[in-house]
Amino acid sequence: MKITFIENFILSVFLFSLLCSIAKSEEKTVDTPPIHERIEWTDIWVTNANKNNLPRVLFVGDSIVRGYFTPTEKELAGKANCARYTTSAFLSHQDFLDGLKVLLKRYSFDVIHINNGLHGWGYTEEQYKAGFPQLITLLNTHAKNATIIWATTTPVRQRGAVSQLEKKKTERVKQRNKIAAQFVKKHHLKTSDLFSLIIDHPEYHSRDGVHFNAKGKRAQAKYIAGVVSGALKNRKNKAK
Repeated sequence: MKITFIENFILSVFLFSLLCSIAKSEEKTVDTPPIHERIEWTDIWVTNANKNNLPRVLFVGDSIVRGYFTPTEKELAGKANCARYTTSAFLSHQDFLDGLKVLLKRYSFDVIHINNGLHGWGYTEEQYKAGFPQLITLLNTHAKNATIIWATTTPVRQRGAVSQLEKKKTERVKQRNKIAAQFVKKHHLKTSDLFSLIIDHPEYHSRDGVHFNAKGKRAQAKYIAGVVSGALKNRKNKAK
């Protein structure tokens, strides 16, 4: 059967449109364009990097994680060597994934506790959701033997009046926690429910309504250490 010029032209247009459509669909998986904050930062800390005498635990997140890291590390003394990767980078930002990848390639972690949800207010919740598939792929590639624990994002209170919730941001926190819960369930991850731990305790917050005072950090540390200890115990039992 002969293909006429017009048919050939139509076929070419169709193929071009198809390729454009595929390209557009692929673009959706590309890094979310960064929305810069006034101050952006990253902090990496690895205790006993030269030792492998204990299981190694990585705490991933933001300044909330950096706040409870030291008391949590003390709670886990003698049980685990702890490290932290804390940053202002948003979950779906490539910088967040790149920084985490460096640590995962350099060290072998038994447990990874992740808490990321209080930065990136300029992003939508759909953009927050877009970060999870990339994160899961990264973990499956470079930490496939680790136990992954996802921490729910903590509520936000009003600056200078911490007895009152900052309703708009706390509602967004709830939405982000629901999004995270979908991936936790799908990939059979463990949960560290910091939201429920904190929500009824305004006395845990510092005056800025976001971060926590010494009492709040200790409460989180005890809870998190319990969750991590349980994960380490389960790993030990499975290894027998």
